[in-house]
Amino acid sequence: MANIVTSACCVVLAAVVVVYAQRRSQQGGRIQYEMIGSDVTMMCGTLESDASVTWKVNGTDVKADKVEGPRLILKEVALASNGLYSCFENPTGDLKDQITLRVGGE
Repeated sequence: MANIVTSACCVVLAAVVVVYAQRRSQQGGRIQYEMIGSDVTMMCGTLESDASVTWKVNGTDVKADKVEGPRLILKEVALASNGLYSCFENPTGDLKDQITLRVGGE
């Protein structure tokens, strides 16, 4: 009987961990706060400086001022720059990082 209870607890705990991980990935891995009008650099996780990545914001391709390896550089961000930025490693298309950008004033 004890083994059944222990197994059931492990299954429930595993389910909770999976749900938490899915919600966290939907919300974005981290939040980056920036001031309106500032230049913003976002780094795609811990990828090497010569890694090739594709960036998306809210699911659509980013129209960036500059992409340098895994770095995305946005010039003079505005409120319209807010969103969930995701980077995908080329050529596999694997999701590597997500950053929620929050732009605001003082």
